[in-house]
Amino acid sequence: MLGRFLNLLVAGLVGLATALTNPIIPGFNPDPSILRVNDTYYIATSTFEYFPAVPIYKSQNLVDWELVSHAFDRPEALILYGVPTGAGVWAPTLRYLHGRFYVIGMTRWVYDPINRLFPRMFYASSADLVTWSDLTWTEPWGIDPDLFVDPVTNKTYLTHQGINNNVDRIWGIYQLTIDLDTGASTSDVQLIYNGTLPNNSSSRPEGPHLYYKDEYYYMLTAEGGTDDSHRATIARSRTPSGPWEPAPNNPILFNGGYGYRYLTVQSTGHADMVETPDGRWFMTFLARRNVNGSSPLGRETFMTPMEWVDGWPVVQAPISLIVDAPGLPDNSAPPDMFYDEFNSTCLGNDYYQLRTPYTANYELTQGVGGLPPLRMLPNIYTLSNRDTPSALLRKQKSLNMTFSAGLAVPHGGFETARQEVGLSVYLSEFQHQDVAVKNCKQGGGLCVWTQMIRNGTVNETWTPVEVEEGGELALWIRAEPLRYRFGWSVDGCEIEWVAEVESKWLAFAPTNYFVFTGAMWALYATSNGFPWPVGAEEVGFNWVKEEYWGEELPEVDKW
Repeated sequence: MLGRFLNLLVAGLVGLATALTNPIIPGFNPDPSILRVNDTYYIATSTFEYFPAVPIYKSQNLVDWELVSHAFDRPEALILYGVPTGAGVWAPTLRYLHGRFYVIGMTRWVYDPINRLFPRMFYASSADLVTWSDLTWTEPWGIDPDLFVDPVTNKTYLTHQGINNNVDRIWGIYQLTIDLDTGASTSDVQLIYNGTLPNNSSSRPEGPHLYYKDEYYYMLTAEGGTDDSHRATIARSRTPSGPWEPAPNNPILFNGGYGYRYLTVQSTGHADMVETPDGRWFMTFLARRNVNGSSPLGRETFMTPMEWVDGWPVVQAPISLIVDAPGLPDNSAPPDMFYDEFNSTCLGNDYYQLRTPYTANYELTQGVGGLPPLRMLPNIYTLSNRDTPSALLRKQKSLNMTFSAGLAVPHGGFETARQEVGLSVYLSEFQHQDVAVKNCKQGGGLCVWTQMIRNGTVNETWTPVEVEEGGELALWIRAEPLRYRFGWSVDGCEIEWVAEVESKWLAFAPTNYFVFTGAMWALYATSNGFPWPVGAEEVGFNWVKEEYWGEELPEVDKW
């Protein structure tokens, strides 16, 4: 009966003229925090170990989102040296307070059994989303912080997830008031809410957001961890600090329950809410798209309409890839092709580096002096090191696309066997799949080399390639829902595919580690543990291209 209901639901949604296609911001974009200023909407999401940190997107219609800036974009202001995958900057909250944009977040530096303390939290502000202030640090420890200015008293509240002590480690929602100018506490921190699940060490109420509506204060929280049990719950009070009355319809967002665990959309939670100028309401939240049981793109930004019924928010359930959203434009078309010849004086704001760079790892030359337009400045690190390699990364935005680039490398081979230039689909220092050029294993010219990593097991291929002087070698990665393929071409001729790997290997963490990110495309160069030879020929890239096709994923994860 349930399966028949879902089939009818999906069939009905597909035919809706006012359907919204999720995710609204595809690719690795978890923990979305949304707000509206006048007629413009803004969303901030997490970046973890990537730099710059916390992208800010804007939209006029809740559907077409443009990346405008990053809240933490100066190396001296954000220290991410050596952080492991899954650490870094988590769960920001974006708010507009007293005429300025504020982003509050925190940085988790380590995972180990000894240093288990939560970090302190910090925020930055901006009048224009271009120039951001220095960091302001707050006093308590915790994660998932929220800033709320009470419209009744004008007090500023910092609400966050914390723990009772470092032994019992019982999670809860804590709160205090602060001086917004200095970050200094103006009240003692106190536990204000334990969530709706049993109050023990496995209960994790997190991601609190406060709102004021119709003389009630509402607190929206995430619960159930970050996997299939992830959900959103809400409570209300007559004061910003409680006591809190949980909603009778909790959890208000939860695709993991009610027999829906086989749906494609999973891990729905960490939500935020926004009202349109005409009084409609929408909820943004993170979710995963399961593809045969795994999610290579990680946690993405989803949205659904919501309405208020008897003083409580209600959303459509279960959450689908296609939802009814009257009044919003159609967003079902694949993204436009992306092509970059690196002919500007600055790099686009949608490129990232791993962790905080402390040396220059690339240079835009505009081809002056015969240099590659994107000149890489290789260092000793590789994509497998917990440091900052010479690599530029972009978010994989589709499960059906290609990523390719034209290489500028010595046609006759490198000076040493350690030198390597290539592309990668990257999840972490443990899981990345590479296609590159390096000297052939037996010497004598260039080879296209691939490395497929399956949880520590490595398979390689070596293919000799000849490129005439003046010719160009391009490398290709073809993403499909269930696999990645890797290949090469010369002078625009037919692609030769030489390796493939299941997409599930870009979707999980090794034992004792956490991966909260998603697949990224990488352009990289390395000398594998040694400095790049002095005087060696310059290397880099002439162009990079992304091409997209429709995904047409099923609503039920059945392949």
